[in-house]
Amino acid sequence: MNVIIDCHFHIDETMLTLEKMIEGMDQHHVAKTALIAPMNETMFEVDSTIHHRIQNLFRFLILHVPPIGFPIYDGLVRDGLFNLYGQSYKIFPKPKNDLVAAAIHRFPDRFLGWAAVNPTIPESIEEVEHYLKQPDFIGVKAHPFMHQYSIRALDPVAAMCEAKGIPIIIHLSSEKESYKYLPEHYPKLKVIYAHAGLPFWRKLWTFAKNQRNVYVDTSSDYLTPSIVQEAVDALGYRKVLYGCDGPYGMKQFNQYDYGDKRSWIDSLHIPDHQKEYILGKNFLELIDRF
Repeated sequence: MNVIIDCHFHIDETMLTLEKMIEGMDQHHVAKTALIAPMNETMFEVDSTIHHRIQNLFRFLILHVPPIGFPIYDGLVRDGLFNLYGQSYKIFPKPKNDLVAAAIHRFPDRFLGWAAVNPTIPESIEEVEHYLKQPDFIGVKAHPFMHQYSIRALDPVAAMCEAKGIPIIIHLSSEKESYKYLPEHYPKLKVIYAHAGLPFWRKLWTFAKNQRNVYVDTSSDYLTPSIVQEAVDALGYRKVLYGCDGPYGMKQFNQYDYGDKRSWIDSLHIPDHQKEYILGKNFLELIDRF
């Protein structure tokens, strides 16, 4: 089996059971998956031409017309709800890290864990410190987009992660230049920006290229194969991590396809030995598991 780590996967057994997840991992030669607590209520994607066109328009506006794209992006979250395609899903203010711990306990050889934090809830930070004492929790997940806070609210979490030498993975809001804040204030902190640095993308890649400890992952239907290729071209293969953001994007219960996002890496115009770094070696180095 290849050494492949999926660095970004939300656990939600109402969408995908652990047994089915492992079946998909084996089918696509994924040795381990790093799990994250679900951020919102269960949601399935409808396969529709209209939805695909909306997605394409959204990406175009983010890339080419940020003054329009960014407010649309941030507007997906309002009053504790994630609103998508006319449906609303409750956001969980306090991440359910116990679900990740239970999954690791059942299948310790297959799963690692991100300890998710909401810094606006003091007990959330205390809970994260508790989970990080467990050996298979390898870093912290933060979501300024869903939980709607300024990047500066992560100061105590960032300081803790820097001191422990562990990474933090962040789904950014469109707060101006927020992608610069933590690397500039915590230069030894290992930062991964989810979804290739959504919503900043190219500006973030330009910044991150020369930042020693800044990475992006390739997860989510926010991206496309061409965006992933562009990110690798801009940053180099040593600063990109494979991820899928599953089971988001599923169309029906227990039918998640690991091969979809994996195919984005397989199709990159780089040598196979460089793809191996994206598929796992970069992440293993990042969490000191070599």
